[in-house]
Amino acid sequence: MNINQLKEIMVNNKISILGSTGEIGKQTLELLNNKKYRISLLACDKNIKVLKSQVIKFNPDAVYINSEICRDKFKKIKFNKKLIILEDSKDLANFCSSKKNNIVLACTSGINSINSVIAGLKNGKKVCIASKEIFMLFGKELMKISKKYQNPIIPVDSEHSGIFQSLNNKDIKNVKKIYITASGGPFYGMSRDQLKKVSVKKALKHPTWKMGKKITIDSATLMNKAIEIVEASIIFGIPSKDIQPVLDRSSKIHSIIEFDDGNYIFSASSNSMKIPINFAINFPNRNKININKNMDIYKKIKIEKINEKNHKAFRICRLAIRKGGSTLAVLNAANNVAVNAYLEQKISFLDILNIVEKVVIKHKPKKKYTLSQIIKIYKETEKLTLNLCN
Repeated sequence: MNINQLKEIMVNNKISILGSTGEIGKQTLELLNNKKYRISLLACDKNIKVLKSQVIKFNPDAVYINSEICRDKFKKIKFNKKLIILEDSKDLANFCSSKKNNIVLACTSGINSINSVIAGLKNGKKVCIASKEIFMLFGKELMKISKKYQNPIIPVDSEHSGIFQSLNNKDIKNVKKIYITASGGPFYGMSRDQLKKVSVKKALKHPTWKMGKKITIDSATLMNKAIEIVEASIIFGIPSKDIQPVLDRSSKIHSIIEFDDGNYIFSASSNSMKIPINFAINFPNRNKININKNMDIYKKIKIEKINEKNHKAFRICRLAIRKGGSTLAVLNAANNVAVNAYLEQKISFLDILNIVEKVVIKHKPKKKYTLSQIIKIYKETEKLTLNLCN
């Protein structure tokens, strides 16, 4: 798909939002609250209370609810117009590849949207991805599909959006190093003893970003940043050894690219997720938005080195990269379960990475696998990790 074809997609602007009740989904709908866009589909896991309000306000053609129990409850709600309620993930993928939709935004925290992403890529839809899990689960295969169908994946994460814009089709052979910035979360610099008793309430107080609970905890453990190294390596084809995390407590710098001719390109913006969301859904065009926070370019920004050896999240992720194969999906599944257990106050903050590390070390990686096989491994890992958390 070339730039002109992407521009043609923007004429109709029919969009499906997979994960509409999450933080990214909500911010996307705030951005699209005008006549320029047509909301074709809204999908969620089980938050039917929020989904109901979104249906009333945005009037989509269809909805999908992953939880069968919640789906049955939702069917009993009466709306002013006929609403299609999709029955399974196959129906969801078919809708996302149909003429009723031309943009797929995947911002789910689970693995439920991967078939819809693949269907969108194969059928010429613009695919925007805000879900790290999709890349951890099946990223390399997704990039192969993207290349085969000449349909670029547009990343939504602020760091990867910045890299995408900075590279701008430049030859990656001239890239010497990529730096991905971290805010450090609420606990950066605290000792292990101090971290033993940190509460969920404190862990959810991110200093600069407004995000969902799960990713906010990932930011506190730095697992979010470790996984972003993997994500960047997969999306842009840069060896993970050449991607390093750095600290920017202000969250204004998102990524830095160092070229072999001595030049650097910095990507910077205010710390609002609406900026990379807006870029992704409008690419290759740019669309003006109004945000409350404008970046003060005169304010001093300090970039600091992060010593990966001092942070378990990076050590675990680098180990998973070395083991390869199915290990990345296993890491992701274990981390999801452990974070949820912490949010439910079943384990301590330090237990999160301790449990993930145990699972990653024990895993015997499968080097080649189909999508159904890796999903099976993922679900088995969830059960294993759940037992460790109880």
